[in-house]
Amino acid sequence: MKKTICVILAVIMSCTVLFSFNVSAYSTKTDALFDKINNASEISVKFTPSSTTQGSLYSTYAIKGNKMAYDFYNGFIDMRVVFVDGTAYGYLPIFPFMYVKVDGFGLENMNVKSMIRAGLGLTKGITHFEESYNETLNGVNYYVEQFNDGATVKLKYYYLGDDLKVLNVKDYSTNSVQNTYFDSISFSVPDSMFTVPTGLDLTPYLGTLFTSLISSGLI
Repeated sequence: MKKTICVILAVIMSCTVLFSFNVSAYSTKTDALFDKINNASEISVKFTPSSTTQGSLYSTYAIKGNKMAYDFYNGFIDMRVVFVDGTAYGYLPIFPFMYVKVDGFGLENMNVKSMIRAGLGLTKGITHFEESYNETLNGVNYYVEQFNDGATVKLKYYYLGDDLKVLNVKDYSTNSVQNTYFDSISFSVPDSMFTVPTGLDLTPYLGTLFTSLISSGLI
């Protein structure tokens, strides 16, 4: 569960997408982006992981107050996990009347907003702006802001206008490269995203599997 939360916060803290903001008061578009996230009371981010072909699958993470939701599309079916009042509920949006739930992950007193602010502070503290320039990626000309961590990692934020479209992370110590493609973002998340499912509780049959998936960070 903690690994899943870290993934959610990392996505929202370090990169996000597709919204317009005024950058006149900031030195970079990325600074403006981080400030927007820091002051948001709710947010959802939809993106395609770099390990897949863009559009072949996607994930959506949403936070509102201390509620969190995670949607995952694997190319065939959608799955949703909702975290409310310390309980995780898993179900298929096309079959919302069947669900699995798991308690006891110690989320009751978690302050998501404080975690986001702390994470943003850490991210801004260890990354440093290098330069900005234009670059063509997959046939599209982007405005790029480049940062580094002072060691082996370089981060490149690709913008079209004021919309962040791609985050490129290269780790020179492992010679690995990851591109994350962003599809949409919203700073107004409907309550329906966090609806606790009702109906047939399949926890006695699938609870162990659900718990192992959460604990391993697979969902």
